[in-house]
Amino acid sequence: MNASLTEIIPEDEFLELAQDHSRNFLKIHTFLLNERRAHTRKFYSHLVVESEEFESFLDDHCARDNKTWHFFCELVACIRNLAKAAFILGHILKRYHAYDFQGDESNHFLEDAQKVSIFIDDTIFSLFEEVKKEALRLGMTFPDGTLYEDSFGEYYPQKRLPYNINEEEESDARRVLAKLASQYLGVISKVEHFGWNNGKNHSDRLMCVVPVKVDEERSREVNALIHNLQSTYDHHIRRTPLEMQDENLKRFRSFISMPMHLLSIVNWLSHLYERHILTARREKGREGITFIVDGPKVLDVLVNFALFHANRYLQAGRNLACEFLGKYTEIDTCELRVPEKLGFHLRPASLIVKLARHYGTKLSLIVDGKEYDASNVLSITMAAGLIARKGYKTVLFEGDKRCLADLKLLSQCNYGEDDKGNPTAPPRELTHLWT
Repeated sequence: MNASLTEIIPEDEFLELAQDHSRNFLKIHTFLLNERRAHTRKFYSHLVVESEEFESFLDDHCARDNKTWHFFCELVACIRNLAKAAFILGHILKRYHAYDFQGDESNHFLEDAQKVSIFIDDTIFSLFEEVKKEALRLGMTFPDGTLYEDSFGEYYPQKRLPYNINEEEESDARRVLAKLASQYLGVISKVEHFGWNNGKNHSDRLMCVVPVKVDEERSREVNALIHNLQSTYDHHIRRTPLEMQDENLKRFRSFISMPMHLLSIVNWLSHLYERHILTARREKGREGITFIVDGPKVLDVLVNFALFHANRYLQAGRNLACEFLGKYTEIDTCELRVPEKLGFHLRPASLIVKLARHYGTKLSLIVDGKEYDASNVLSITMAAGLIARKGYKTVLFEGDKRCLADLKLLSQCNYGEDDKGNPTAPPRELTHLWT
């Protein structure tokens, strides 16, 4: 039998290492005892760094798998998750005035956010109190000294430099904006598909929402989609003449940014609830977490604050997205030939659908004056039956000029197949359809 490549460290030897590596983390408890008030982003950033670093040390030594250290690890992990959520919420509150929300868009949000901030701070403090008890039980000693309040001062600028950076070329900003708006509506559809748009939930129904409808995996998926929207906006639209001309564009970015941050909070609290609270109820030796962290309140913050307001801001941005689609999509028509031999069967229909979804704008196949949705395979194949019966050799497509240009290239290669229906190599310009 091969010997293990990992050496087993005795618990008393590990205690000495843990004592040394926990020094900065444990000093935070003393600081919290002296500073029981709202904290700054700079403090939460420090808390995130120290808790992540200490948690990594514990994980490197497999402390979670040790009965003596397991509960201590859970406490540190819960603090890290709440610190992440607190930092994001602090960022939202500091930048809120810059989002230019109007009227009902701001109703109750700031009031709700302040209550959530207090709950998170109180929970972090309670966890640190338990950290101290557990550390003393393990035989650790608390370090002398504390952190200094001046280290975490928040600066609130009252002035800004003049906006005189060279503007980006408008280039493809108009082209990108139509796609961006369509993808934004796609995010809303995803949220609705998950059933996340049902408003606030009564406390006795929250456990039917998390993790049944809302979980860490889904929140991470939606948040990634929204993060991509913001990245696309910043790369292609920010600081362009188009942004300067259309005052609604900056507001639209706010309706991207706010849901992105709120869904990040959903993600971290989902992780906290699923990995550390829900499982604690099922595993012996971990029940203590549920007495320190108020699980029902975490669910309430997750669903009735973060998810609720994320959905509100997405819905508020829907009208702008629809407006941009109508304003910036250049519509045209073109007559293209029907695929030889087999017509619009599954393969060519699927490629047309990929093309339509790539641009994210409406594309229609028109036969005898009737429109068929070219972003839907079933709709195309329904039109294909009529085309075959009437023996049409060409059909009309209507949609975004960019999409039609690619569609012309697709038709020139017989929609990706030879006359026997075998797949063929695509033109180099259309390789995105095959990847």
